Amino acid sequence: MYSPSVLTWPFVGTIAAGWPSPAEEELLDTISFDDWLIQDSSFMLKVTHNAMQDAGIHENDIIIVQRGKQPRLGDIVVAEIDSKWVLRYYQVENKQIALYPANGMYEVLRPQESLTMIGTVTACIRKYY
Repeated sequence: MYSPSVLTWPFVGTIAAGWPSPAEEELLDTISFDDWLIQDSSFMLKVTHNAMQDAGIHENDIIIVQRGKQPRLGDIVVAEIDSKWVLRYYQVENKQIALYPANGMYEVLRPQESLTMIGTVTACIRKYY
């Protein structure tokens, strides 16, 4: 069984993404990514394609998925629909589940034969090169 190591990072303050603010650095806390992002039932997937780009999830991003978490309306989910895995927004229309993309180039998916909810996306990781 895989046992992740505990890694903590210093949390040193905030940064303004809008208007500039005075620079300050102060150790506020430490954050364990294991505690903050990962549950016992979590797993990671690398994203291919751009169906969720308007949700801020881009090709080659890594998503963290919590297996078995019951999705709420609007959650981003990993689902197996008609034997294919997809990443989409979870919606219910007329008592039927619909999986919406975050890119108008892709279609809304509705199960024709089968649907299994694999998990709910809890985080997205992107590395800038």
